[in-house]
Amino acid sequence: MTQKLLNILLLLSITILSLSRITIAQNSPTDTAYLKESIKYSEFYEFLQYDKNICEWYSNEAIAPFFEKLKNSDKKKVSILHIGDSHIQTDIGTGTTRNLLQGIFGYGGRGMVFPYQAAGTHSAYDYYSEIYGKWASSKNVELKPKLNIGISGITVFTTDSTAGFKLIFRRHYYSIQPDFRKLKIYCHKGNESFDIKVKAGNTGEWVAGDCSADSTLPYIELTLPKASDTITVMLNKTKPEQKYFELYGVDIESIQDKGILYTSVGINGAGYHSFFNQNLMAEQLRALDPDLVIFDLGINDFFRGAFNYQYIMSSLNKAIEVFRTNCPNASILLPNSQDIYYRGVNVSNCSDYSTLTRLISKEQNIILYDYYNVSGGRYSMLNWSKTGLSQRDRTHLSFKGYKVKGELYCNAILNSYLMYLDRKPDSLLAFNDRIDTANFAKWVINKSTYYNRQEIISADKINSYANDPINTYVAPTGGQYYTVRSGDNLGSISKRYGVTVSDLQRWNNLSSTRIYAGQKLIVSKTASSANNNSSNQTNYTTQATGKVSYTIKNGDNLGSIAAKYKVSVADIKKWNGLKSDNIVAGKTLIIYSGSGSTTSNQTTTNNQTNNNSNQKIGSIYIVKKGDSLWSISKKFNTTVEKIKKDNKMTSDKINIGDKLIIK
Repeated sequence: MTQKLLNILLLLSITILSLSRITIAQNSPTDTAYLKESIKYSEFYEFLQYDKNICEWYSNEAIAPFFEKLKNSDKKKVSILHIGDSHIQTDIGTGTTRNLLQGIFGYGGRGMVFPYQAAGTHSAYDYYSEIYGKWASSKNVELKPKLNIGISGITVFTTDSTAGFKLIFRRHYYSIQPDFRKLKIYCHKGNESFDIKVKAGNTGEWVAGDCSADSTLPYIELTLPKASDTITVMLNKTKPEQKYFELYGVDIESIQDKGILYTSVGINGAGYHSFFNQNLMAEQLRALDPDLVIFDLGINDFFRGAFNYQYIMSSLNKAIEVFRTNCPNASILLPNSQDIYYRGVNVSNCSDYSTLTRLISKEQNIILYDYYNVSGGRYSMLNWSKTGLSQRDRTHLSFKGYKVKGELYCNAILNSYLMYLDRKPDSLLAFNDRIDTANFAKWVINKSTYYNRQEIISADKINSYANDPINTYVAPTGGQYYTVRSGDNLGSISKRYGVTVSDLQRWNNLSSTRIYAGQKLIVSKTASSANNNSSNQTNYTTQATGKVSYTIKNGDNLGSIAAKYKVSVADIKKWNGLKSDNIVAGKTLIIYSGSGSTTSNQTTTNNQTNNNSNQKIGSIYIVKKGDSLWSISKKFNTTVEKIKKDNKMTSDKINIGDKLIIK
């Protein structure tokens, strides 16, 4: 027998052994020997407190209901709901936790997904969507969302009966298992809602869904003939009274009632205000009926300014009341924030938040995950940054960093579960009850603090916009897509495809230049897509005919290049997403030369006469720092309403670098 054959047989035996152990573990969720072996880390970092990586409780009544259900996960599905912000929307960390827990306790489903591209934002790391037709959208982060908002924090709405979307899962992540054939489509139900038809894969039969079905559940349930990494949902008008469709999310589950169903929902920039904007959340919480709720919000409410302890404390207490009212059988886990930096300065409020979450966990008798201290405590983000685990902003993590975080979360649950199986401790504390009362005096003295008095509205408001025209977002029908790789940035991608950073931000609804590996970006618009955006898009193309690519030479600087093309340094930096004047020989810059330099020409005109009615009409204006729609309207002797109409805007929000059509 050759050595090669021996190696193959050895590999085969290891694979069979691994599969058998997984099967045993899934059939025996109380097998402590296997559970101990399952607690693994890809790498070890000396600044992480692995020995204290547990979920804590002051009374085991907080966690016992969840662990008792986990003990029977081979007989009944256990549902976990993880609510968060931008750290959760990418799903890298929570996806890691999901995969690890399901590998041990069984695959209960992928959980809730959403066609985020219909709302002009990014999906989770393991899938993306293709969009058909015209959609409007709202997110919970808006001051007053126009549309209904459900448990996912995001909604899309259309009156286009030919619209639809396709969810495409990346195969190498194995997110879709063979039994994942049950779909729960959370949507607005009623006689005026379009029906739907769903198909698994690119071929095969359509499964019809009746959205007017007489049911108190906030979703329609379908069973697909097979599991597939491609799921297509198309609207289907079957009755004359049907006139719209509103979607809140698609829940993908196993047809088997066992294993772990781990649902993660997060929206970039979300905070407490966003959470209480979700007017359909209570109804959908009752339908989802989670066994464990992980409430992972807060950082967006305190990373700037003083620590408003009254607002944060009252917000957390109000959220806990929402969960206890609508899913009374769920255990509640409150994690705190990791150490972060904001504009190069350490955010000390993270330490205060760690203290406050411990206090609330004790008073409310809920589970605490002191992730702040487990991940290293104050200034530890410097270590995460040095080891390549964070992004440059030292607020968000790298792909590798989120994988580390996901492992920590999973193993914190496993460590605590093992201790519970062993002795069911009345309380379990890792950090010696660290409630620093010295902070309380500082918080109370701060007179600027206030309570969260936001009213939670649960009424359906679809009748207030059901007849409005859809002009928020037109899905590109044939644009080119690019999947972000490690090391990419918007500047390098824009140069590769001969577009500007502002183009990429506008096409992908990005509020910053931050991107991540695996993200799918629209990098070009086709002629058909451009025509869908009316004559305004034609104006933009005409104005940009002076665009050239310039390769930087030795001795060049932005000043000399600007002088050569008769533009400003500020123009070049905006067009190429540059944050400083540093450039490197061999790199390529996008230049709008001569009359194509819209910003430069506009600045000259503005300097000559600030409020002159003879301003050039029908041009493109690039938003600068300090601009508002009101100030721009005065410069061009027009109105805010006309600018919004010409640019198909639904709010007054603009970003530096945005290009506005001025007629």
